[in-house]
Amino acid sequence: MSMPGRPLSTLLAADAAGRRPARRLRLYAPDGPPPPAGWPLLVLLDGDWVWPLAPAPDALARCAVLIPGHDPGKEQTLAGRALDYTPPAPDGGRWPDPRVPRWQCGGADAFLDELLGPMMDWARAQIVIDGSRTSLYGHSYGGLCALYALASRPGAFAHTIGASPSLWWRKGLIGDLLDNLRAAPPTRPLRLTLMAGTHEAWHPQPRDPAAPQARRRGGVPTLPALRALGRRLADIRGLDCRLEPLEGIGHGEALSASARRAIALAAS
Repeated sequence: MSMPGRPLSTLLAADAAGRRPARRLRLYAPDGPPPPAGWPLLVLLDGDWVWPLAPAPDALARCAVLIPGHDPGKEQTLAGRALDYTPPAPDGGRWPDPRVPRWQCGGADAFLDELLGPMMDWARAQIVIDGSRTSLYGHSYGGLCALYALASRPGAFAHTIGASPSLWWRKGLIGDLLDNLRAAPPTRPLRLTLMAGTHEAWHPQPRDPAAPQARRRGGVPTLPALRALGRRLADIRGLDCRLEPLEGIGHGEALSASARRAIALAAS
C-alpha cells in the first residue's frame, strides 16, 4: 500500500565502541510546503510493525512521522525492544527482563539520548519541524518507554501517547518515576494520552514460543491500572492527562488502532 507524502530513510551507523547499534530511520513528510512553524512530528516507536497503516489516516497530510527501526528478525527485534524501551536498574545499569531473563533491559536512557540527539538531528535536516508540536508514541514496552521519557525528560515532547503501556514492569516502577514530576513539574504545558483496549489484560508469563498466536484468556485487565495511573497523575501541575479506551479490542489489535489514533492526535 502506498502512503501519502515523501518517504525518506537513512542508516545511522553503530558507534565504534559497539555501545550503539546501527539504526534504520524512516521519515514520512506530507506533500507540499510546511505550515509557517513547520510540520507537527510524531515519533512512532514500533512503527515498523504497523507501517504502512491501513487505512492511511487523513491526518498524514498534516503530520510528519519518524520511525526508529530495529534490526530485522523476531528474536533480535524483541530483545532490542526490551533493552531500548525499559528503565535502568537502580544502579543505572542493566537488569534481566522479568519475563524473559535472557533479554537484557535498562537501555532506555541510551536510546532516548540517541533519539533526541542524532535521530532528531537527521529529521530536522530533512524537513522543518514545529518544536512545539512534537509527540512520542509507544505501545506495550514502547508505551513504557514513552512514559519513561516523560518522567526523565519532561518537555522533550509536547505530547506523550502511551498505548497499553507495560505498567506492570518491575512492580509498577514507572508510576513511581512519574511521581517525581510533582517535585519538578513541567516548565511548559504537556499532554499525556493513555490508551488501552477494553478487552486487554496482561499476563505475568510470556507467550508459549511453540504457539505464539494462541489466544490467551484471563490475565489482569489493563484499563483499571491505566485509570488508576491517570488519577495518580491528575494533580501534577502543567500535565494534562487523558484516557482513551479502545473499544472491543485486545492487546495486539491495540497496536495498529492506537497508532492511527496517535497520528490524528499529533496532527490536531
